[in-house]
Amino acid sequence: MYNSAAVAPATSREEREAEIRRRLVLQATRQLLSRKGVDEISMEDIANAAGYTRRAIYNYFKGSDDVFLSLFVEEQRTRWAFQQERVRDAATGMAKLRAWATALCRYRETYPHYGRLEGYWDFHGVYRIRVRKAVFASFREINERLADGLREIFRLGVADGTMRPDLDVDMCVSQFLYSFRAIAQRAESSAYSFAEFDRRTYINHFLDLFAIAIGNAGGVDGDRL
Repeated sequence: MYNSAAVAPATSREEREAEIRRRLVLQATRQLLSRKGVDEISMEDIANAAGYTRRAIYNYFKGSDDVFLSLFVEEQRTRWAFQQERVRDAATGMAKLRAWATALCRYRETYPHYGRLEGYWDFHGVYRIRVRKAVFASFREINERLADGLREIFRLGVADGTMRPDLDVDMCVSQFLYSFRAIAQRAESSAYSFAEFDRRTYINHFLDLFAIAIGNAGGVDGDRL
């Protein structure tokens, strides 16, 4: 829900009004994404949903990529806060990794539009020329924060002995992120697959295999979907 108190302080009434309008556009886009995919939404759709003309929206966004990436940045921040709450109480690095992964899956279940946005950027790519510099800077900042959070988890796992001591942490972070996102997208997809599995079973199986591969004792303890 839109919350005017969440609007960052601005230096003029015009800037405050512009920020309010941007957030209303993002809220309208979020509602559209609850019903259909990113590729199915045009700037005309966004304008109609927000109650503005298409021309008016271009006063606040460079185009559809700017709108979608702005929304994705907000969702990334909310998702990270959701994960941190659930990772905090896990005792070991391995347990925290499982908590991180299952929390993300639960977030995606609760907010399906998040997965649609993530999949869009995975396959579409981010073209900096199509978004405002401040939006791209925010996008890079939150992704670095997310990666740092995973690095801390892997480093803890190596230090507490639940993960192999020879792990290359940066390589593990990259490979885990990309493979887990692909697994989550596959689990959520209704498209044809050569085999059909229960969504949660499919994700848990991947996490079990990954834990065996990086675990110091091959254990699969931790949170499960």
